[in-house]
Amino acid sequence: MVSFEFEGQQFEADDDVLTDYEFVCDILCADEDPKSLVRCFKAAFAGRDREYAKMVGGKFKKMGELLAAAVAAAGEEAKN
Repeated sequence: MVSFEFEGQQFEADDDVLTDYEFVCDILCADEDPKSLVRCFKAAFAGRDREYAKMVGGKFKKMGELLAAAVAAAGEEAKN
């Protein structure tokens, strides 16, 4: 798991999921299968996606930004 800050709040994401090939494919194919993006949120945030959505104001766009912050944090951790 990787911990990171987003808009002044602490979050955790599964760095193994965030760097998984199938996960990346699901993100890239979200236009064809919008449900895949929701599955990605659930997997990346270890089932805490609804809790996290509330924490960021319930907006889908913010969840995308949160996911991007999680991916960046996982990338930084992989460098170390």
